[in-house]
Amino acid sequence: LQWDDHEVVNKWYPTEDFRGNPPRSAYQVTSAALLAARGARAFQEWMPVRRDRTAWPHLYRSFAYGPSLEVFRIDMRSYRGPNTDGLETEADGARGILGAGQLRWLKRALQASRATWKVIASDMPIGLKP
Repeated sequence: LQWDDHEVVNKWYPTEDFRGNPPRSAYQVTSAALLAARGARAFQEWMPVRRDRTAWPHLYRSFAYGPSLEVFRIDMRSYRGPNTDGLETEADGARGILGAGQLRWLKRALQASRATWKVIASDMPIGLKP
């Protein structure tokens, strides 16, 4: 199972404040971070996922399936910067999507993995420049 933005609200980011942001301003809770914490708890409690208390509160982790396959589940919601119109021509650290800690973990984990096949599972498409 993959953590997705719909456990909170569509296209949220951690520092978002819903006040003055119709239609989200109708929410009683105006903090995306608080809704995300509640959504993560509901996800952990109600979805059939193995609970790794050593990794909590991180939702990203890897799963080995024998010596040939390792799946890296990433969280593309909890550490992202504010939404934009998507017209940027160059990378901007303030608008990252994985967060520095998760990106470090992913790079190290991919390099350390001895699996033949390494699969990155994400809730959004990942595009690579040609």
